[in-house]
Amino acid sequence: MLAVSIVITAAVPCFGAANDSSWTENELVFMQEHPVIRLGIDPGFVPFEFIDENGEYRGITADYLALISEKTGLQFDIAEGLTWPEAYDLALVGSIDALPAVGKTSEREKYFLFSAPYYYYKRVIVTRDTDSEISGLEDLEGYVVAVQRNSSHHSYLLSYQNINLSLYDSVEAALTAVATGMEKAFIGNLATTNYLIRANGLTNLRFISFEAEKQQALHFAVRKDWPELVSIFNKALAAISESEKLAIHNKWVELDTDIDYGPVIRVLSIVGTLVAVVLCVSFFWIARLRKEIRRREEIQLDLEQAKREADEANEFKSSFMARMSHEIRTPLNAITGLSYLLKKTEITLTQSMYLDRITQAANSMLSIINDILDFSKIEAGKVQLELTTFSMDQVIQDVVNIVLYKINEQKIGFRLSKDPLVPNWFFGDAKRLEQVLLNVLSNAVKFTTAGEVSLDIRLIAKEYDKYHISFTIRDTGIGMTEEQVGRLFTPFEQGDSTINRRFGGSGLGLPIVKNLVDLMGGEIKVFSTPGEGTTFIIELPLQVDQEKEAVFEKTLSAKPLKDLRTLVLERSGANINLIESYLGSFGMQCELTSSETSALSMLEAANGKYAKPFDLFIIDYDTPAAGGFNFIESIRSNQKIAKVPKIIMLLPMLREDLFDRLNEHGIDMGIGKPIIPSILLNGILDIFNLKVVSGAQLAATRENVPAKLEKSHLVLLAEDNKTNQLIAKSLLEQMGLEVITANDGREAVDLFKEHRNRIDLIVMDLHMPVMNGYEAAAKIREISTNVPIVAMTADVIFGVRDRCEQSGIFHYISKPFNPDHFIQTIKDIILENEPDDDSETTVLDQQMGLKNMGGSAELYSQVLQEYRSENRDTLDRLAAAVREKRYTEAAQIVHKIKGSSGSIGAKALQAAAASLQKALEEEQGEEIGPLYDSFTVLLKKLLTELDKFQETRELGRGKSQC
Repeated sequence: MLAVSIVITAAVPCFGAANDSSWTENELVFMQEHPVIRLGIDPGFVPFEFIDENGEYRGITADYLALISEKTGLQFDIAEGLTWPEAYDLALVGSIDALPAVGKTSEREKYFLFSAPYYYYKRVIVTRDTDSEISGLEDLEGYVVAVQRNSSHHSYLLSYQNINLSLYDSVEAALTAVATGMEKAFIGNLATTNYLIRANGLTNLRFISFEAEKQQALHFAVRKDWPELVSIFNKALAAISESEKLAIHNKWVELDTDIDYGPVIRVLSIVGTLVAVVLCVSFFWIARLRKEIRRREEIQLDLEQAKREADEANEFKSSFMARMSHEIRTPLNAITGLSYLLKKTEITLTQSMYLDRITQAANSMLSIINDILDFSKIEAGKVQLELTTFSMDQVIQDVVNIVLYKINEQKIGFRLSKDPLVPNWFFGDAKRLEQVLLNVLSNAVKFTTAGEVSLDIRLIAKEYDKYHISFTIRDTGIGMTEEQVGRLFTPFEQGDSTINRRFGGSGLGLPIVKNLVDLMGGEIKVFSTPGEGTTFIIELPLQVDQEKEAVFEKTLSAKPLKDLRTLVLERSGANINLIESYLGSFGMQCELTSSETSALSMLEAANGKYAKPFDLFIIDYDTPAAGGFNFIESIRSNQKIAKVPKIIMLLPMLREDLFDRLNEHGIDMGIGKPIIPSILLNGILDIFNLKVVSGAQLAATRENVPAKLEKSHLVLLAEDNKTNQLIAKSLLEQMGLEVITANDGREAVDLFKEHRNRIDLIVMDLHMPVMNGYEAAAKIREISTNVPIVAMTADVIFGVRDRCEQSGIFHYISKPFNPDHFIQTIKDIILENEPDDDSETTVLDQQMGLKNMGGSAELYSQVLQEYRSENRDTLDRLAAAVREKRYTEAAQIVHKIKGSSGSIGAKALQAAAASLQKALEEEQGEEIGPLYDSFTVLLKKLLTELDKFQETRELGRGKSQC
């Protein structure tokens, strides 16, 4: 920290100079009341002002201040230890009285009063001397340009919208960045840049002049409430003579120009004594350069040490994330798994919904972990989007179900509307879309304590099979300033420092949203007003799944729907319009009312004589004054109503208890708000038993019982956590699988040795006591290369999949797993590795093989025997090569089999070998595992067939000898 001040040498400070008759009475009073002026400086603004290595304040401005001090008697105290941005910020709030060396801009005039200019300088562009494409300011458009933060050049460049700025706290750092190629160009003043370039030995830079007709000026910037000080500065500056100004200029600028060695040599030839001066100067610069070299070596060592510490910190972060992920995901897996199993028992509809909420809450907790992990993946550029078919309504329903609790807790309203023109079935990453909507919607709910939150889905444009969809999320919450909106997508940033304390959150959700939207090729916009609320608009291009959408549209165009006469009773104007648009998109005509009296009259009038009775009555539970149930009872007891229609009741959010009372009142179906189109459609189809194909899911309560496998299979389950072992075992047994369990890796290896001929699949946790899953898998691979192994772990950090493949594991299920996904994955793996009933007749086409041998059965038999002999250890050699990622060697093994397999008539194996060889040669890591499994299954079948062929042939020979 530096403490610097300039004090005049007069015997009595202030008064000697202040008695001059040129001062006004106000100026004299000001100087007596403020004898010391506190200044904020730029410690690196050479040669204008800077703190030298001895801690002294020096430069052009310092010399001017010394003269002003002599002429006014004022003392100047320099604020210590501040960077220029810090000094500038303190001046803005009045903690510093004046800034002695600043350029005058319209933006700064809002906060400061400015003296007359006392020094002029020129603004220049600095680039590397090898960069010839920049010749003027217009050539910088579209580039990123370095500039000092809060400098006049910073303000100047803000008016050029096509030039992007990279802000630096010091000119020296910015010039170094340009010299090293980190930045394209720098804009600053000629004097400072020239001084620093020479001082730091940046010999690869050049200057480009622009705006020759304009010179930039230095002023004293004074706090707004001290106009007297501006007047004092102006009078003192006017009293400085031209000779004094010239001396200051020559001291700092003229002596720093390039040396012309020609005149020096001529002078040296005349005046030999100057040789000593030159030598002294040389020795001085040599000593300075050595000092600079030592300083740079120390900086380099510090940088290397910082890099080592950063690497260690990154390694620690990865280790911490792995442990955190594993420790939290494991109990979450127990929660979701047990909820799934409990749901398969005899429970009420309300209990089923509560279980859904438990699962959704667990998933919400999981999303917090995933936010951190996703951000790490985004930083590493390893986020990849999946391309699967998904239902838009299902995504919306899942998102809304999660935020409903918070909405109910906040006691705020919620509106959902979906444009009927928006299709239901798309290709894309449903999980990431749900993550985006959930993050933004959760934020909207979190920051809204009164009013409502709305989600509106609209079709913007259609481009062949690509639909541009907008998701608009509005809230009436606390809102944000323009500055807060600008920081919104910065990691770990929130509106202000109090946000986290008041509302919580990691500050990672919206940065992740921004990155995911960019990955999807979309755009996100934010509009906000403090105290009124915020609007997020997310626009995404989504490709329609034409096949499934056609099935969905077939449902909507079904004639039975068009024939249904429907009455809707709903007091909310927004909801009644929404229901009308949904029913209209189904092709249904409906009559609407917000009055229970009117609804009753309409039902009575539809008596069949003059008007067809209503087929369907959709009623909002809260609209009738006495409640929906009482109103339905009054309908049933009304003798004037010829026919009671089918009834769908719209129930308030989170009132699951009402679902159990529907049957009691003879109500055909209840649908919870907010209303999702496909839920309403499926409800209508269900209660009328309409046999048309539906492309959407009815509700989360409709669960599919996993189909049992036809054949008997034995699965080895290795899991040390008893709860997770129970869940996985129960799920496997529901599929009709026989399961044996191991509590650690060593026990798993022993059980495999005992039952190796019967085990069809191994499901193994990676973190177990005694022996972990990696070691156990490697030992099992020494015994068998064919049995599929599925890793089941809570680890989701980088490198886990690679380590699995090195251990011979090519299938992977992450905890906490979705039970349905777990079942389907296991089923697919077993069926993929299950031999076909007719495999013996299709694996080897003997007729084709004979044809390839010219019809010679003896030659064909010899070739088959040779093939069988050559490939006895092929599976083991190939497994080792793939496991150790020796893909070139593995490709050569497969290539040899590909050629010989075609010759003997094993066409399926030849095709599998060709695909695997290509994947190995191109090192397509994700493709190799499945192709390798298919190849080994076919080769094993073929070798088994050849064994049978050889046994038959030898048996035939034995009989002929008899």
